[in-house]
Formats: sequence, C-alpha cells, structure tokens
Amino acid sequence: MLRRRLVTGPLLILGLVGVVALDEYLTRTTGTAGIAFTALAALVVIPLGGIEAARLLRDTGVRAGTTATVLAAESVLLFTIGAACLGDASTTTGIVLLGPFVAVLIAGIDVARSRRVDGGFTAVAGMVTAGIWLGLGLAAWILVAGQAGGIVAAGLVMVVKIGDIGAYFTGMAIGRHKLIPWLSPGKTIEGGIGALVWGGAAGAGLSLATGSFGLEAGIIGGVLLSAMGAIGDLLESLLKRSAGAKDSGTMLPGMGGMLDVLDSPLLAGPVAWLIVVFGA
Repeated sequence: MLRRRLVTGPLLILGLVGVVALDEYLTRTTGTAGIAFTALAALVVIPLGGIEAARLLRDTGVRAGTTATVLAAESVLLFTIGAACLGDASTTTGIVLLGPFVAVLIAGIDVARSRRVDGGFTAVAGMVTAGIWLGLGLAAWILVAGQAGGIVAAGLVMVVKIGDIGAYFTGMAIGRHKLIPWLSPGKTIEGGIGALVWGGAAGAGLSLATGSFGLEAGIIGGVLLSAMGAIGDLLESLLKRSAGAKDSGTMLPGMGGMLDVLDSPLLAGPVAWLIVVFGA
C-alpha cells in the first residue's frame, strides 16, 4: 500500500504542477485566471467523483442515478464560477443560489423517472448533497486560483495534504490513543495533533515563499486547513463505512478512488478562499 502511494502520489503532484503551468500560461494569454482548473474540475474530477459518489449512495440503499449526481455537481460548480465573473453582489448571490436549486430539480427528475415513491426523498437528498459537496468544494479552489493564482492554490492544496501526511507519520510514530475507533480505527489523537502542527508549519512556509498572505494568516490558516481536511476525511470514511466499502474506487493505486484523494481538500476549500481574501 505505502509503496503504491509513493508512486501514485508523486504522479498526482506532477499532474498538479502541469495544471498550474497551463493555468498560468492561459492567464497570461487570456487575462482570465482559473481556466485550466475549471476545465479539470468540470471535465475530469466531477464526472469521476460523481460516479463514485453515486455508487457509494446506491450501496447504502439510496436510489442515486449516476448521471443525475454528476449533473447536480456540475450545476453547482458552474453556477458558482459563473457568478464569480459578475461584479454586482446581489446578482452574484442569486446566481450562486441557483446551483443547488437546479441540482434539486435534476435529482427530482431522475427519481420521478423511476415512477417509484419509496425512498424518493433520501434519493434526492443524497444526490443533491453529493452535488454540493463536489461542486462547491471544487468551486472554492477555482476561486482561490482566480484570486491568488494557480501557484498559491496548488500550495494551499499541498498544505492540506501535508497535514494528512503529518497525521499519518505522527500517528505511526507515537500514536497511542484512538481518535474515533468506531469510524476510523487507524486514526489517533496524537496523529490529529501532528496534522495541525505540520499544517501550521506548511502554511507558514507558503506565506514566506509567496507573500500572498501574512505569516499569522499562514500559520492559523494552515492549522484550519489541516483540521477541515481531517474532518473531510472522516466524513468520507462515514459514507464508505455505511456503504461497506474500503475505498471509493480503484483508479488510483495505493490511494483508492477520486473521492479518497479529494475528501480532505473538498471541505478545506472555503477555508483556503478565506485565507487568500482576508489574510493579506
């Protein structure tokens, strides 16, 4: 498992570096930041993540349609990003709010097509929740790239992941007390503290390296990113355990599926946005 992660992890980092380079190039040539990140999210990440989310929902007994789950997430993402292109606050807010309502409509139509009323509410709720989770989480990171640039956005993603790594190795070294044994037996309180320390240090390093936000914001933001990332990891574990699955998928050797990689960054996205907007 660890050996496979040591191969897959660097490959994912190289892919992220490539997306950052492409986004920086498109920003210089078009004057619009975040194009490459938006394309990656809309064309690759949401379809793959939506497929996994729908499958996990079905494994828990929820009648979740794959296409409807993907389209729900796409609607939340695209309405949010579209709203960010507008300057008027009230209009922007209204367009952002359209995304979840369109997601409800898509999920409702999908359930209605089956002509069955049993489990209809939970099916709609499950698909819309997955859509908001994926769509808003990714939209937050795209907004970060638009606000501070792709390099800073990628750096903040790495802060979240460094918190994950810190939790793993701290738990392996000195972990003695289980954090939530009924949900994630491998996680320890010591590992959780290690995540916060490593995340704070990584946030400080990113602040010093880029100057995009203050040192205090980097330290506090790094701690918060690591905390939200850990919570996101636990939430995805809850969904997987309820579905009787160890991983969300098998496409990434040693790491599982797309949701297994995205679980921590998705929930940390809004924190990253707050750092770049208010931390300068």
